[in-house]
Amino acid sequence: MKIELRYFTGTGNSLKVLSTCKEVFLENNHSVNLSVIKIGEQVDSADIIGFCFPVYAFGIPRICYNYLKKLRRFDRKQKAFVLVTAGDADEAGFSIREAGKILEMKNCTLIYTAVVQMPINWTTSPLPPFPPSKEEADIIIEKGIILSKGIAGEILLGTNKFHKFNYPKRCTKHKFYSDYLLFKYLGIYNLWRNFRVYENCSGCGICKKICPTGSINIVNKKPVWSSTCEQCMRCVNYCPDEAIYQTMGGETRGKNKYLEPGFKP
Repeated sequence: MKIELRYFTGTGNSLKVLSTCKEVFLENNHSVNLSVIKIGEQVDSADIIGFCFPVYAFGIPRICYNYLKKLRRFDRKQKAFVLVTAGDADEAGFSIREAGKILEMKNCTLIYTAVVQMPINWTTSPLPPFPPSKEEADIIIEKGIILSKGIAGEILLGTNKFHKFNYPKRCTKHKFYSDYLLFKYLGIYNLWRNFRVYENCSGCGICKKICPTGSINIVNKKPVWSSTCEQCMRCVNYCPDEAIYQTMGGETRGKNKYLEPGFKP
């Protein structure tokens, strides 16, 4: 079979999940192409197309939403699967539903959807849960790899499984909807304004080089963010000086930082 795989990632989780699936597909002698999403690209028809995105405030990232919306409609029914990565498997929210609805409009038939728990990377969160320690992250990643291999195997066997929407256990319905709607319609358009750097910022410019959306410029040897920022936390967690934080409770000093160990942006 010909299998096309697409992902978006901030700190490597979604890439790790699809890379693991790719290994299983290749082991079973299938042709696989894996690449990061590019808005405006036209994905060729394949026997199966798979997507993996992170969960941001109970939804898929804005860039992933826009990417899916701009895909051309497939001429024939296209089999597709959607995986999302979340710091808690209980907190996928509307993410799979959002992606699924768009793909159905593109003439796709969903054959599998699932949530893969991977380490949290939201270092600027004012409230827990925060990113885990390296030891804790390694355990979570290993479990995620095992789950991803199982998912890939089931997809090849033709097993249809679908994640069932649920309200997260740790918050009320009111908080669930408020967090989702505030981020989707307000937060994503304004949180970039809260980024700052501590006095130890060396102005190395690595944050600018690795930003997946090109949302950082260096001005007077300091990073300045722009409105295309997706809050992916790559800059925060990759900064060699650990100098990036956000105002309004987004301090990062003393907190664990997280990057999937094999991720090389």
